[in-house]
Amino acid sequence: MKFRFHPILLPVFLFLIISGDLSVYTIIFISLLIHEAGHLICAYILGLQVRSCTIMPYGGELVIPGRLTARRKHRIILALGGPAATMFILFLAVIFEFPGNDIVIKIQLFLLGINLLPILPLDGGHVLAAVLEARGFETNAKTIMLIYSMSILTVISIALSFHLPKTVPYLLLAVFLLIQNYTSFRFRRYERAFIKLKINELTK
Repeated sequence: MKFRFHPILLPVFLFLIISGDLSVYTIIFISLLIHEAGHLICAYILGLQVRSCTIMPYGGELVIPGRLTARRKHRIILALGGPAATMFILFLAVIFEFPGNDIVIKIQLFLLGINLLPILPLDGGHVLAAVLEARGFETNAKTIMLIYSMSILTVISIALSFHLPKTVPYLLLAVFLLIQNYTSFRFRRYERAFIKLKINELTK
């Protein structure tokens, strides 16, 4: 499995260094790694092979060749693996007192709040997309979710732009998610063809 960091992390780090919040983001970064470990553990348990893992500002992105044709139940479990790991860290921080545990608690709540938002490509969006799927209409559900996610992220980006420079990290994140959704929307036809091909191979 290949492991890498997305280039967008660089400007985020630079902003935090300038603002003096690098120590806080270090905790966030470790929390992101633990969050992604939750997804990886679920993928291993479900027998899904992970080709690569890219760490993003909001979490991570796993490339799993069989994810698109995996059972809906498995995709939901996979999506919830990360939030489950974050909740575990939150539980430990609440139960045990240690220096900085208040910050750790706030960060875990923040990550949960972000990742459980019902928009793609966040975990909450993947869960909602899987739940909305009906047999034979998988691609339509994904298209609807992409349009919905892009609309919400556009509104959020516009709202955040009125409160610069305090909202720079959040605006970067919103724009980044918007670009990801737009890219997925452009290539949705290829994804549809891939799913049909895989289904035909499985049903032969």
